[in-house]
Amino acid sequence: MNKKKYAILLLVLLSCVTILTGCNLFSTNNYVALSSIVATSGNISVTREDLLNAYYSSGYYYNYVYGYTQEEAIRMTIDDLIDQRYLLDYIDSNEKYALNNDNYNKAIYDTYSYMNSRLQTVVNEVRSEFGLTVEEVATDEETEEPEFAPQERYQTKFDYVNGKVIYENYTSSDEDDEETEFYGNFLSVDSAKQYTIDNYIVTNHIKGSSSHFKSLVQDRFMTTLKQEQAGYGYKDLSDSAVLKREIETIFDGNIDSQKIARFQYIVQRENGFVFDEGENNYVITQDLLQDIVDEYKTIYASNMAEYRSSSQQNRSSYFINVADSSKRVNYVYYGNPDEETLITCTHILIKLSDEQLSQIEDLEANKLYYGEKLERAKRAITSWANTFAYERSLTTGEVIDEVGLSVETLFDNVKNDVNRQSSLEDKINQFNDYLYRYNVDTGIINAKYDYVVGTNNSAMVDSFTNLVRDLYDNGNGTVGSISYCYEENDNYSGYHIVMYTGTLQNLYSSLSDLQSLTIQNVYQVLSSEKTSLSYNQTMFELMFDTVVQDNYEEYATSIVETQKSGASINYNVGNFSDLY
Repeated sequence: MNKKKYAILLLVLLSCVTILTGCNLFSTNNYVALSSIVATSGNISVTREDLLNAYYSSGYYYNYVYGYTQEEAIRMTIDDLIDQRYLLDYIDSNEKYALNNDNYNKAIYDTYSYMNSRLQTVVNEVRSEFGLTVEEVATDEETEEPEFAPQERYQTKFDYVNGKVIYENYTSSDEDDEETEFYGNFLSVDSAKQYTIDNYIVTNHIKGSSSHFKSLVQDRFMTTLKQEQAGYGYKDLSDSAVLKREIETIFDGNIDSQKIARFQYIVQRENGFVFDEGENNYVITQDLLQDIVDEYKTIYASNMAEYRSSSQQNRSSYFINVADSSKRVNYVYYGNPDEETLITCTHILIKLSDEQLSQIEDLEANKLYYGEKLERAKRAITSWANTFAYERSLTTGEVIDEVGLSVETLFDNVKNDVNRQSSLEDKINQFNDYLYRYNVDTGIINAKYDYVVGTNNSAMVDSFTNLVRDLYDNGNGTVGSISYCYEENDNYSGYHIVMYTGTLQNLYSSLSDLQSLTIQNVYQVLSSEKTSLSYNQTMFELMFDTVVQDNYEEYATSIVETQKSGASINYNVGNFSDLY
């Protein structure tokens, strides 16, 4: 299995806050027993039930997202499961990776969170069907809100002291600093699982609702679970059996996730850090620093070569590719600034309301309005004084201010508050405060990279592109300056309030210059450039995260291959061929 596929295994299959647990993605023939073995490898076996759970959890991604046939997706899911079992067997055989009470509590918390998220979906459906609002079904109890989670600024992990790179937040214990919800002290996985089953009472988790409403939701929730589990061929579909089975499946997956997470934490610590008595903290090893140097040089040289090999006609696609925020994580930027400068920015988008759009449609259908008269009437409807932004909850994203601010007022408030700040960091933070509360572009809310516009090429809409270039002003613009524009396109119509945050920079101009990057200066050099002023992560931190993750995946893959000892996979096709 290649490293990329194994990364999918670890990050998707074992991330057991699943998207689906039993939605019927395909029809199953109930005569095939759930205990039937679909594949074996050495001492590892995978049952039909294991396969169904894994496919419904994340294996379907191979089919629905990556375009593999359903047969290919099922076989790949089986392969993933077998590799997963080999890794978990290795973890279970080594005492230093053993789970502790914090891990049990985290598995319980994640299980309850997942169950509650599914329950909340049913709550919303029932409210909608009965035309109820939150207030109409709520009592004096507090109503839980789902997390909206705007992107926080990146908090640096490192410091440089006495020629050593110190991981400031790394503790001397085996445990992460993450606080865990405390449910109790458990002696084993089984005791934690039993607690999870015994204490999940559906109606107790429907917050702030009347007993009648809770009963309606519970009935719908259980009906949904039964419909999903019916496709598995279970004989006992009573409420108690179905709920117990659902909780067990989620809990077991979360326990596996805790095992993987703890294993990864310890492996990364042992292979990347050493405790320094003088600094009383963990410092990055010279080997890991060398890996970061090598990775940066490899990516930089590759992108420099790609740039230089591209023809003048194809150069624009290279710059647009670099500027694409979804692909920038793969790039350590190289480009000729005389040929193209890539300008970074962040923005607040406020769209026209449905009422405004309806008014425009009525105008365009009215034959009395045409030419300049029509345009003047449309400008009046879409003016920034008549277009409103509504404050949203930072936890749910729902509108909490029905009055709203006109874009004109919002712009004045943003600009005045930002300009009152003395440092660029404070300006960014002040702008982000408005961005999180009023912006409707969720992409930028959770982005680790600012949006990018080239001086000659751009993937953005014209008015946005032109505004960013105006703020840049051929290099004469001030970083942190703000302006606005109106945009009308096929996807939306509305206003952008944009902050200019800088430009992407080459850290080196030649391959020979690149060789000056060493383990002695890698921290200082790569920390001088940030991936985004808004997000605040440095290039060193980006490369650290990349290398540490890659090193771990290579190590985990080697463990699996060693555990396999060349054992092949034997498929019992008759026990799963009906699924495709």
